[in-house]
Amino acid sequence: MHNRAYDRFSPQSTIQVIDKLSGRVLGVLINVSRAGFMMLSEGKCPEAGGIHQLQIVSEEEETPDISLGATCLWNEEANARHSYWSGFEIIDISPEEQEKLDAYIATLQQSQP
Repeated sequence: MHNRAYDRFSPQSTIQVIDKLSGRVLGVLINVSRAGFMMLSEGKCPEAGGIHQLQIVSEEEETPDISLGATCLWNEEANARHSYWSGFEIIDISPEEQEKLDAYIATLQQSQP
């Protein structure tokens, strides 16, 4: 069994993953850790190996707006047609954005049973 460096947590609401360069919504956040995240997209999925400047946002005020750089490590087709799971590794994040991500993850951790 594979042990992860960081636990992953699922958001309690819909969190969008947006490409900062195009402004296009790439998908929704499925789970997140300090080192990366998994996303579900419809239609076109990011290419494995691609590097992206991303914004993770929600319309809910208690969820932070987080900016980061990530590389897509893998993707595979989901059960629904034209939907894809994608795994990302965070490769560039400022200390301020990391603080926001850590605080958000702590909030998710507290809400888990």
